[in-house]
Amino acid sequence: MTKPPTIRDVARLSGVSTATVSRYFSGKADAIAPRTIESVRQAAKSLGYTPSEIGRSLRLAQSRVVVMLVPDATNHFTADIAVSVESALKGIGLSMVLANTGENAAQQDRLLADAQGLRARAIVLQGAIDTPRLRELVAKQGNLIFANRRPAQGIVAPYVGIDNFQAGLAVGRYFIERGYENWVAIHGPRHYFGSTARLDGFVSGVGDASRVLQLESPYTMQAGYEHACRLLDLEPKKYSVFCANDMIAYGFYRAAMERNLRVPDDLVIFGFDDNRLNEWLAPWLTTVKVPALEFGPAIAKLIETPKPGFEDGRSIILPFELKVRQSA
Repeated sequence: MTKPPTIRDVARLSGVSTATVSRYFSGKADAIAPRTIESVRQAAKSLGYTPSEIGRSLRLAQSRVVVMLVPDATNHFTADIAVSVESALKGIGLSMVLANTGENAAQQDRLLADAQGLRARAIVLQGAIDTPRLRELVAKQGNLIFANRRPAQGIVAPYVGIDNFQAGLAVGRYFIERGYENWVAIHGPRHYFGSTARLDGFVSGVGDASRVLQLESPYTMQAGYEHACRLLDLEPKKYSVFCANDMIAYGFYRAAMERNLRVPDDLVIFGFDDNRLNEWLAPWLTTVKVPALEFGPAIAKLIETPKPGFEDGRSIILPFELKVRQSA
């Protein structure tokens, strides 16, 4: 097996010292003559030499890798954000490593340790879980960005996402304007800031918390289906259901179809996210559109900002809109 070319091979072919080649690849070419730069570049191209990212990260205490932790890699909205981020990072010369926490705190902490080992340029948490390890890392490293789910109280770090309270409020007001009754909110876990804000906004929008049936739920189709089966079999009526995400709405809709219920005549369903599957598989679903493809440029902008940009906890609030279709 042929050994890969080394920095010494490049130096030998270009007729310069290894120190000069090292300065060129570490971004310190200002003090190198243009002719020498071209000689090194051509030698590296001829040999197919690629500098070691491990060695570079050890020298600079930072790599060109951004680690993104996601709560559910099978969720299409989560995947859309990840694709957007990866594309934007390519534009600024960075690469992305994707890892799935599975909404598990211990797994998240293990992956955070791995990200440290990679000397990640930044760590993006799409749906973070509040843990002592996470708080320690935010305070120590100052390179964490929270996406789609705001950091817990007391954590100062950048956030990219929508205003979940205002989004929930808009849905609640829509329910009132349309005269919907028998309100049901299938919301995410209460210990997640975004879930609570979304629910609080909805309750404020309808104006009467006592009349909202609140059901805490994982963000999955199976959970939506199971909630629907219990609710529709227990006391059938024309419910107006606000789902914490589109996945829950899909599950709820399937249970309704199995009971020959018509949407929206017999049941109103309102989702959240407007993931890309809706265009093809659920064009009927009324939902809150969160601009997944705008996350990437916003996160890349934060990463390019000097370190103080991380420390002041700045937020980039993206717009949302109600996509009114057939289900509500």
